[in-house]
Amino acid sequence: MTLRVLEWRGIPVPDAVRERVMACEDLDQLELWAQRAVHATDAAELFADE
Repeated sequence: MTLRVLEWRGIPVPDAVRERVMACEDLDQLELWAQRAVHATDAAELFADE
């Protein structure tokens, strides 16, 4: 869902971001990234606090 939100919003998703999101199995982390995707202007913003 996170990647789709970014794509729907027209935000390019680099391979590194796609791979990291696809590899994540932590549902809480995925939910946080999905929430960030709604407001992000760049895919890297998903990982802003890291």
